[in-house]
Amino acid sequence: MTTTEYNIAVNDYSDRLLRYALKLTRDKAWSEDLVQESMIKLWTNRDKVSPSHAKPFLYRVLYNKLVDDQRKKKVRQFTTAPTQNIKTNSNLETKDLIEKAFEQLNVNQKQIIMLRDWDGYSYEEIADILELALGVVKVQLFRARKKMRAIVNSLNSEIKPCYEN
Repeated sequence: MTTTEYNIAVNDYSDRLLRYALKLTRDKAWSEDLVQESMIKLWTNRDKVSPSHAKPFLYRVLYNKLVDDQRKKKVRQFTTAPTQNIKTNSNLETKDLIEKAFEQLNVNQKQIIMLRDWDGYSYEEIADILELALGVVKVQLFRARKKMRAIVNSLNSEIKPCYEN
């Protein structure tokens, strides 16, 4: 990969990578660090990565760095925090319910839903980015959507309708 091809990859993929990282982390500084680390890794491996494989390489590096950071964080905490109960009220909109359901998914489920449903990648592209078999991508996406649907339904049942007289 030449310097020009690298610069093109940075211009083409940095915004998408940042959105992807923000959705997974909900932390702007951490997301920016993940994108920067991915770009640095692409630069250091520019002789090994062809321009056509830059996108899957960047996504893979970002995800691996995210997992590594989470593992280090868990080791530092010594114990895992208990899951928080989601407080709902009658004013929640559908978008809020979906966001709350999305937050409860694990990282693998979040990334597959983001890549397919929000960024519009094909199953083949997702399989390439995540280094998974095509069938595994389809099954995991189905399970993630099913889990989100169950979470949204349970949150909906917690909301008590308000009736005005």
